[in-house]
Amino acid sequence: MPEAKKNLDQQKSDLRLEGFEQIFDGSLEGHEQSATESGESAATPKIPEISQLLERFTDVVAMSVDQRIESAKMSAQLIENQRQLIATQQILIRLMEKSIDLTKHISDIEEKLPTVFALPRTVESIRERLVKLEGVELD
Repeated sequence: MPEAKKNLDQQKSDLRLEGFEQIFDGSLEGHEQSATESGESAATPKIPEISQLLERFTDVVAMSVDQRIESAKMSAQLIENQRQLIATQQILIRLMEKSIDLTKHISDIEEKLPTVFALPRTVESIRERLVKLEGVELD
């Protein structure tokens, strides 16, 4: 019975590897490659394909460098914009402080305006009292 179990386990493990060898056998049939001791392949190299790949790789690297340069420029511009924004905010704060000071000044003046507007009547009443007291009119 233990042998039957081993055979069943072996069959299960063989099922998992079924077709695995065919993949490598098929790839070896299509390519006849031989190698030298130095590791060089005797198969015909695909130079046009390699040069296309190198050209594409060069393009990708150049694009990456260009993107980094653009990113650096945008970063510098963003920093400059932030500096200008901070300067503008500081100017705005100063203007608001000045506006508050002017508003206080105007409020003080408005509080004193009724007295200023009453001055002509006060002067007139003082003049009338002086005329009554002294009996002399001033022109």
